[in-house]
Amino acid sequence: MAVCLAFAGIQLIPVEKRNPPEDPSHTIYAAESVPAEVKAVLQGSCNDCHSNQTRWPWYSHVAPVSWMVAHDVHEGRKEMNFSEWSTYTEKRKDQKLEEICEQITNGDMPDGKYAFIHRNARPTQAQRDAVCTWIESVR
Repeated sequence: MAVCLAFAGIQLIPVEKRNPPEDPSHTIYAAESVPAEVKAVLQGSCNDCHSNQTRWPWYSHVAPVSWMVAHDVHEGRKEMNFSEWSTYTEKRKDQKLEEICEQITNGDMPDGKYAFIHRNARPTQAQRDAVCTWIESVR
């Protein structure tokens, strides 16, 4: 009974789960010429944590999982946000592009917790190659 009450009680703790407004002209897709295949990878593997277009699934509304999901999204947006791409300096854009290729090549992104639940989010080798080839052409 106490466990049920505690579980019910933690559901009342507020968690910030909102998507800030997005100016389409500031996105990576407006600032860069992103091929459709690469855009599909970025949207399917990265957008939930690295844009203002997060899809908040049902489990993101249930504590304590909601705390972890919200934390990961906030940290991801702080690290790199495709919705605010045009606000970055050229140096920062270049660094982030390099990191994208490095992290998807190493399997560090998408995050393991995310990829475990979203099985289709992990890019195939061909998709990773396409992203890195595009990045090299942009840099």
